[in-house]
Amino acid sequence: MILKELYLYPDLVDFKDNIVHPFRDQSRSICNYLERVLKQIKYDSKAFKRICFIGKSQPSSECFVNSSKVLITEIYFDENKYKSLEKNQLNTFFSQMITSGIEKCQEQYEIPKDELLKGLAEFYESGYVNRWTFKTKLIKGTGVKFALECELAIDHFCLNLVTYKSGEMVSIREILKTEPDEIVFTPMFKDIFLEGDSLVITDKFGDKIFSTTFDELDV
Repeated sequence: MILKELYLYPDLVDFKDNIVHPFRDQSRSICNYLERVLKQIKYDSKAFKRICFIGKSQPSSECFVNSSKVLITEIYFDENKYKSLEKNQLNTFFSQMITSGIEKCQEQYEIPKDELLKGLAEFYESGYVNRWTFKTKLIKGTGVKFALECELAIDHFCLNLVTYKSGEMVSIREILKTEPDEIVFTPMFKDIFLEGDSLVITDKFGDKIFSTTFDELDV
């Protein structure tokens, strides 16, 4: 069974919605970054497809795999410290919780500990920037390439249309901005293609979310 997903959030019983909901959104950037690490290594966990690090006021010492093939790992969550942090301090706080969870998991289950810890270190070194290229479209014979580039941050997700000419970026345009939740933004874009003299971006249902002519793009 390939391990693909990783989540970090406070326990829904221990903590109120006004803590759980913002925390879940804010922690998606770091978890998404690590999920892309997992996608590259294709780790066969044998028994589970997801790890959930669940913040508790009094965490259990035992990890377990539930009936949904999820490895549940309870870790200590300091609610008061969380509430005292500035936005730019949150990723460090999340990274510390995840590191604690990884170490605890490894004591009881086989997980890709080294790769995940390396991913956390790389995320830190990047300044906690989570950006990736979703899809590109090359215009043959012109040296022009369009790219759908994503950025997932603590408080938002952005999809940008970036234009490159002869390998150099010449323009960037924000196409959509949403809350930082894959359930929200993942269905909102899927393809980029040419339609006559226009560049078109569509969502997962095939509906256009953006269209512009080459003249408007000034390439």
